[in-house]
Amino acid sequence: MKSLLFAAVLAASSLPALAADATSPLDRLNVFAGTWKTESEKFDTPYSSAGTVSSTLVNQCWKAGNFFICNQSVNGQSAVLLVFTYKGGDSFNISNIPAAGGYASNGSLVVNGGVWTFPGQTHKFGQVVYFRTVNIYSDNDNLDYREEYSTDQQTWTLMAKGHEARLRNPATVP
Repeated sequence: MKSLLFAAVLAASSLPALAADATSPLDRLNVFAGTWKTESEKFDTPYSSAGTVSSTLVNQCWKAGNFFICNQSVNGQSAVLLVFTYKGGDSFNISNIPAAGGYASNGSLVVNGGVWTFPGQTHKFGQVVYFRTVNIYSDNDNLDYREEYSTDQQTWTLMAKGHEARLRNPATVP
């Protein structure tokens, strides 16, 4: 009987630990973490300049309570702190806090399978302009992305496109 009571107490004491390990909608964002090699082509538009960019992106991420947080570095320099919260369904809120100071910006992320869309809008040149970045994951280690703008949310103009590949041995990154 003492063994049975001990087992019941032990099982009951482990319930909070099991609840803490339960999956969260934020777990969907784990693929974002890691070190990525990025190759981009930028196009000349009213909102972007033509050029090519090659960089190493590091997303140092962790989950804390109802937050998924990432310190994002570009070529070894901390650039932005990203704070995600779950909005509901396939949607997340995101706050971008620049490392160089200035104001944080808020936006959203919609995750539909392997397609992550970061929509936004601003007022430029006297009109509302919509922007979006679309990341398309072909697997957990590769994604293609594009940055676009639109004035009507129907016709999108490409500002940049690129590919990111996860580096599995980031110690070899220069």
